[in-house]
Amino acid sequence: MELKNIQTQLAEHIANHNKSWGHLLANLDFGNEASSYWDVTLEPINISVEVNNKSFTFKNAKFICDVNSGISYGDDVSILTKQVSGKGSCQFTDDKTIHLTELKIEA
Repeated sequence: MELKNIQTQLAEHIANHNKSWGHLLANLDFGNEASSYWDVTLEPINISVEVNNKSFTFKNAKFICDVNSGISYGDDVSILTKQVSGKGSCQFTDDKTIHLTELKIEA
């Protein structure tokens, strides 16, 4: 499998790993404020892959969430953007498919 294909699949898996990003969101100190939306973008070029070790690192993932601080929903909304990095491991299940086995976010 070509490196570009590996990076592209990993970028998609990392950006959609709800458990890890939800954990990051839960650990951000918003006090009485809440978030109802979040999104992650990660360019494949920002992922370094160690194919022999089945591991990777990434940098410059863009984590965006809204912060609702008004009394009623939508009263006062601000957008928080955070650059994050991380690492993990993956498994090659065949010549075309990659699965994440571990993902650690370093915020």
